[in-house]
Amino acid sequence: MLLCTEGIAVERVRFYECLARIGKLVESPERIRIVDALCQAERSVEALSESTGLPVRTVSHHLQKLKRDSFVVSRKDGRFVIYSVAGKDIVTFIEHMKLLSESIFPEMAAYLDQLRKNRRIPHRETTPANALLIDVRPEEEYLEAHIPGAVSVPFENFEENMNIIPEGTPVIAYCRDRFCDIADRAVAVLKQNGYRAWRIEDSVSARVAGAEPVTKGKEN
Repeated sequence: MLLCTEGIAVERVRFYECLARIGKLVESPERIRIVDALCQAERSVEALSESTGLPVRTVSHHLQKLKRDSFVVSRKDGRFVIYSVAGKDIVTFIEHMKLLSESIFPEMAAYLDQLRKNRRIPHRETTPANALLIDVRPEEEYLEAHIPGAVSVPFENFEENMNIIPEGTPVIAYCRDRFCDIADRAVAVLKQNGYRAWRIEDSVSARVAGAEPVTKGKEN
């Protein structure tokens, strides 16, 4: 029988206290929303407020807590402070939270099923070889990281932006994750304009979590 010394027992308690600190960090839905946005691209407080719909003061409060516990880091850019996640492990953690919630909470699985009802997902056997892969997230998120070979066609002002897609070209769209409906809306607009279009549930964060390749900056 193995016996723990008192010192080891104390360290074990501290070990679980550290794990509990992570739980406290993500106990706020607002805080998770902020981290999820930063998993897509670095942002200022003002940009995070616009992206998440949360007040600037609320975003700033949560960022200070996240920075204090090493979930996010910051840098100065002129008069702005730019925040980003502290590393790829944070992206992986958030992605695994989504997978776990889908697995254990029926309402999350039901929400995803509802999204998938009208979702056109291409089958590998029927996907046109000349299909154009488009990233419909904001351009700053595309530049931060995107699926190799994808072209940036932001959904904001989409009907104007989609003019770069050659007429008659089949299109495959993706966005932030499988719970994101931006790509679904983009596909609907493309179909209304005569394109053959599908969406995939692949995403940059899922690829980072799975150690799959992503590309930074613009495609050549």
